[in-house]
Amino acid sequence: MLRTITFGSYQYDFIAAENGLEQGVQWLEKLETDRYMLITDNGVPGLIVEQARSALQAAGEVEVLTFACGEKDKNLTTVQQLAENVIELGADRRTVIVALGGGIVGNIAGMVAGLLFRGLPLVHIPTTMMAASDSVLSLKQAVNLSHGKNLIGMYYAPKLVCVHLPFLLSLPEREVRSGQCELVKNLLAICPEEIDRFTGILRPDNQYTMEELLVCIEFCIEAKMSVMRQDPYEKNEALVLEYGHTIGHALELAAGGALTHGDSIAFGMQCAAHIGQDLGLLTKDEVEMHHQLLRQINVQVVPEAGWLRELSRYYGRDNKRGYRKQEPGKTGFILLNGLGRMHQQDGSWMTPIPNEKVEEAILAQTGLQKGMAIRGMST
Repeated sequence: MLRTITFGSYQYDFIAAENGLEQGVQWLEKLETDRYMLITDNGVPGLIVEQARSALQAAGEVEVLTFACGEKDKNLTTVQQLAENVIELGADRRTVIVALGGGIVGNIAGMVAGLLFRGLPLVHIPTTMMAASDSVLSLKQAVNLSHGKNLIGMYYAPKLVCVHLPFLLSLPEREVRSGQCELVKNLLAICPEEIDRFTGILRPDNQYTMEELLVCIEFCIEAKMSVMRQDPYEKNEALVLEYGHTIGHALELAAGGALTHGDSIAFGMQCAAHIGQDLGLLTKDEVEMHHQLLRQINVQVVPEAGWLRELSRYYGRDNKRGYRKQEPGKTGFILLNGLGRMHQQDGSWMTPIPNEKVEEAILAQTGLQKGMAIRGMST
């Protein structure tokens, strides 16, 4: 598969194939470059790193730079250190930054590429289902601050995304499920008409053929392009892509790496659906569809008490703050007004929800009752 991704005036090519690396190297021949800085993290298997390095050597000189894996290392310190290393290795304006890994690698390498020389060519080689079907389908490059996730960043487009499908076939079930959680989000929030088709594809063991993975990736491309084609900066209609992310990002940070991004977003979507039903925006059947689809890919998120105590610290500093005026004691949410329709209130896509209602929604997903609320959750 070779597709052109179009977000507003931005365009880049997307390759996904059994021989994706080879096709990607052939594509790179049209760039006037001769050096590649391959940025990865220590969670990417050495065999994959060596395979990517070896393939890129057919296009030019390759240097491999590795950083520690995890949300705690997704920060400006890591970006600066990598940028220093890239310059020390002789990078110039003909150098390509290549991101090999998942979403964290993609964001950090994207920041390095966007900042050095005010912009070096960026190529993504995603090694996770989440990266291949979600994070590389965006212009957003960002890293974390101590106050929250993705609070500092920029918009910067890659030149190419190259998905080598055998990398995805080697993933553990946990990582495939994480990517499929975002696919479920796209079904619920953007393309509910596709739910019947994917109920015949999604399965609890998350074992898929190469052809099925390609179908999933192509669906995610279509879903994201449908809302980002006219909203490349994800500030209006494309905010629907943030469905489930207010609580999801908070849980991901509170769990300190114990939960995947996808599982965290799944929990966040269930909370958002609970709030939506409480406001009369979603029916009981529509909320049940959230749970049904997530059960179908075997999502089972049971937050620990310590994580719950940390949630309000993070969701109160969500990176969507400011899309509408803040109201004391409330947190802004992206909500659905029926499957496939984003709710709008007072001309804004953000809906302010009292924090006690947020806590109720969180506790409802854990089986706890309001009277058993964990001290420290409310703000």
